[in-house]
Amino acid sequence: MTAAALGINAANQSHTCNSEKSDLVAKARGVLDRIARDVRRAHSVTVPIDNDHSITITIRTKLDDSTTWTYETRTYAWSGIAGGAIALTVVTDDGTTSAVLTDDVQTFTVDDADHPTYSIHLVLAGDKATTEASITATPRKEFF
Repeated sequence: MTAAALGINAANQSHTCNSEKSDLVAKARGVLDRIARDVRRAHSVTVPIDNDHSITITIRTKLDDSTTWTYETRTYAWSGIAGGAIALTVVTDDGTTSAVLTDDVQTFTVDDADHPTYSIHLVLAGDKATTEASITATPRKEFF
């Protein structure tokens, strides 16, 4: 009976860990895919020299009349504190909005050494699991 109970407990702990890992992977992929999509659409991209924990992307789109451009600035930033969140701040002609994309962030770095290609690295950690993911993105040439 004791062996069976230990086996069931180990299987339950493994399932909990795997479930948390899957959730973290989905969060990381979602955030990185969103940033990469914005970089690919970018009119301009800025990574502060003194802070590799943020990236600011300006997206230019034409209004319906097809002669007027509008600009939207999106900043993805992490405070640098383990366990903190990545926040997205969007600035448009209509105002500014902010949202938390994910928490449990251990590392969020943006490297623009291979300009105009940007390498973004993210580490998320929960109670029982950790995941690490990276992505590279390059703006479309017509915008740069």
